[in-house]
Amino acid sequence: MSTPERDHDPYWQEDVAIGDGRFYRGETYTIRLRLHTSTERYAARHEIVPLSQPATTRTYVHAKPYIIVPDITLTVGLYRQPDASGAIGEVRGSDWTGMRHEDIGQMQAWYYPTDQLLILWECFPEERFRTSDDPRQDATLAALWSGVEAWLAGRFPEARQLVTTWEDIYERPLWQAFLAEQGYRPVAPAAFVKELRTPAQTEP
Repeated sequence: MSTPERDHDPYWQEDVAIGDGRFYRGETYTIRLRLHTSTERYAARHEIVPLSQPATTRTYVHAKPYIIVPDITLTVGLYRQPDASGAIGEVRGSDWTGMRHEDIGQMQAWYYPTDQLLILWECFPEERFRTSDDPRQDATLAALWSGVEAWLAGRFPEARQLVTTWEDIYERPLWQAFLAEQGYRPVAPAAFVKELRTPAQTEP
């Protein structure tokens, strides 16, 4: 299977499957993440929710959601002049050369171990893959969001809460309604929280 050189970029340390979604005329594809994680320092005053420590370390997570699609090259024959319909040529052949990665969205998150807190900063599909302007009706967003949530909870099992913020590609009232359907409640002007574990579940 052939893959573009960018798929071998050492920046991406892991590659995981997070679920299925429908793309290209409703066909089912596995949604995967190319992942980069790193440890970095932060200043609490810059975060969207209060933190217990003014400055310590967090884990940064950067991911590129993608699907694997057939890599097909078309052979097009051009007419000497456009026909009556305005067409300038026609497809005369196709060649399947392997598979390629098709990026479908963006994702960034941070984990704060001292506070057992995850912040999902962004998680959305690219415009060409969105199925609705209403996030509650966007099937691609639903598949991507649920897969990312599950992956984060599994990677950071000590996390008690998952916090996210506005996504301004959607109208804010619709985005807040979407988050409510996912189990989030507002806790600050730009923050919404979802409980992953109760205090009792964190006790040994």
